[in-house]
Amino acid sequence: MLYVCGGVIFHAGWEKAQRECRDLKRARGEFVEPEVFPLLGVFFDITLWPVYVLANLRQDGVVFATPCAR
Repeated sequence: MLYVCGGVIFHAGWEKAQRECRDLKRARGEFVEPEVFPLLGVFFDITLWPVYVLANLRQDGVVFATPCAR
């Protein structure tokens, strides 16, 4: 149960970071890719969140690494 709760919290934070990045890109006039399979994304965020956290921390040094964070 804690694992799933951690995944839900991760998904909420990830979506917030993605939304902020998309808004920033739109304000700059850049292309913003549409979300194609939102339910599949939720499933992967909730089940594989430890992998995403470790990969983001190792590569970018932040938990929610978006293209805008680079």
